[in-house]
Amino acid sequence: MPLVNMTEMLIKAREGKYAVGAFNILDYNSMRVVVETAQELQSPVIVQTSEKTIRFWGLKPIVSWIKELTDNTTVPVAIHLDHCKDLSFIQNCIDAGWTSVMIDASSKPFEENIKLSQQVVKMAKLHEISVEAELGEIGGIEDDISINEESAHLAGVEQAKIFLDKVKVECFAPAIGTSHGIYKGEPNIAFDRLNEISQLSDTPLALHGGTGLSAEVFKKCISLGCSKINISTQLKYAFIDGFLHYYQSKPTEYNPLTILQAQYIALKQAVYENIILFGSNQKA
Repeated sequence: MPLVNMTEMLIKAREGKYAVGAFNILDYNSMRVVVETAQELQSPVIVQTSEKTIRFWGLKPIVSWIKELTDNTTVPVAIHLDHCKDLSFIQNCIDAGWTSVMIDASSKPFEENIKLSQQVVKMAKLHEISVEAELGEIGGIEDDISINEESAHLAGVEQAKIFLDKVKVECFAPAIGTSHGIYKGEPNIAFDRLNEISQLSDTPLALHGGTGLSAEVFKKCISLGCSKINISTQLKYAFIDGFLHYYQSKPTEYNPLTILQAQYIALKQAVYENIILFGSNQKA
């Protein structure tokens, strides 16, 4: 099945009260896990790529991987550029074949965030590419983005209304108290704020900082309009732990392919469990 943008899958998710997993891949093997597990579970899925990962592997290799992996799939798959502040890099991804992009101008003054997000929407519409934008700053660490948790701030309801009226995005990521990385304590999720923002429009919402949240928190966020859930840190841990656990059990065996298979199995467990938890299985 050809690659798609996020628009239809997220609209269906919001209407159906489930969420589509957006899984940050690290290499071909992890991308293969995401696509093959989605196919197995008959789930729509978002293959998510960070700017750092794209710069490491290159635009062309990543696009060639995703096209090869989706040639024989029957489920909707989008390839999405995660948090990006660089408009020229976003344009490069659009030109290379990405079907969805995220402009993260959340650290800018409100009016500048609106202006930059509008620019990206204009760029993307020429290619029928979906756009995600963020309001408020999400705490923790995501790739090279580090935000002190004390200074991370929630998205304001009134500002969210203005933003959604002025910037016609397919997915909106309001900061509601979640955090990138590993939680150091119990996250304080602003469910009331999420509910108010959700009622402003039918725009599907994205939940960032998904790794480590409880099933109850996920389900409540989904019920309040979160249709896209980002999972990154959990896959990084599975990627490393898959190697370490195998090596520790067989320290004298130096067969890279068996290690890659061990990583595949660890990654698949994480992706499989999240797709089931988010309720997108059999929704392709």
